[in-house]
Amino acid sequence: MGNWQLFNGWLTLATWLLIGWSQITTADWPLPRGTAEGTGATAEVLADQLELLWEHRQGGLGFDSGPIIAAGKVFAADADGNLLALNLDTGQVVWKLKLDTGFMSSPAYHEQTIYIGDLDGVIRAHNAHTGQELWSYNAEREIDAGGNFFGDSLLMTSQSGSLLAIDRRNGRLLWRYDTEDQLQCGPTLAGHLTFLGGCDQHLHIVDVRTGQSATDKIPIQAPTGSTPSISDQVVLVPNHKGQIWAFATNTFRPLWMFEDSKLANEFRNNVAVADGLVVAASGNRRLFALDMKTGDVVWQQTLRRRVESSPVIAGDKVAVAGSDGRIMLLELKTGTEVWSFEVKGSFLGSPAVAHGKLVVASDRGDILCFGSPSS
Repeated sequence: MGNWQLFNGWLTLATWLLIGWSQITTADWPLPRGTAEGTGATAEVLADQLELLWEHRQGGLGFDSGPIIAAGKVFAADADGNLLALNLDTGQVVWKLKLDTGFMSSPAYHEQTIYIGDLDGVIRAHNAHTGQELWSYNAEREIDAGGNFFGDSLLMTSQSGSLLAIDRRNGRLLWRYDTEDQLQCGPTLAGHLTFLGGCDQHLHIVDVRTGQSATDKIPIQAPTGSTPSISDQVVLVPNHKGQIWAFATNTFRPLWMFEDSKLANEFRNNVAVADGLVVAASGNRRLFALDMKTGDVVWQQTLRRRVESSPVIAGDKVAVAGSDGRIMLLELKTGTEVWSFEVKGSFLGSPAVAHGKLVVASDRGDILCFGSPSS
């Protein structure tokens, strides 16, 4: 074999090694919607057919929120006040705390620490490996959504209508932005701006460096508790009227507004966005995808029952956990169902996807982990 053929052989091998490495290198799901932009999406590719790898039965009042995945663990918090960490591979309990409260929101993970707010308005930081409480801050009103991070700041909303910036290292309040109505959504980031959908029927845009408004609040015709989603300089905001608004993140101008009473009469969850598609699940038992540039319907599916949780995009698939206890995978481009699994109970929180695994938590207090047989 000549030197050129030998070089080509090594080049081919190196290429395959790089491809293989890119396929096995995976990201965590450290925030309730996966990313700081609230996309509800990951490039992670799930197998076409999944198997139940493990199940943790917590019992009690169950989970109103979805789990997150980080540092080789699944973190979840339930309505009984249990905050727990499970081994992602085995489902074994790493640590569990029983607190005198309940949780509506999901945890958020950043640099070896778990942050979460409870129904009494207390925001806590815990060591992700041991569960030890590091600090707490009393926000006084119920926390319904998970946090986000900007620099050394933890960003979290409360039912008081406030967005709080807290020094994540010590729990000290840095600033407070007030909307004068309830906030049930989480803060979504695009650079140094956070976008908040309010119960005051407006989209608020805040400069998180200062805690001041970046522009006048923008009307969206109805209240919303949905966390906005941002992709390709477009912010998407569903509302309780069944509309989805799209705004440019640089000019704050509306690009389009979707409204179809046959597909959606309200949204109490979040959309997922990837590859130019916006995937939404409505109270009309409809799951559908919109073209992100135009707002036109690309595909739709009728489900057996309404979906309370938010859809998630994993690579070329959409994952949905329904109120009928069904977990489904559908093709992102067509909406064709490729896999489903049914359990007792219902799902209120969204799935989390990382490292080839799909994790969901039910209102019966069960946490289930699915993956391919080889994962």
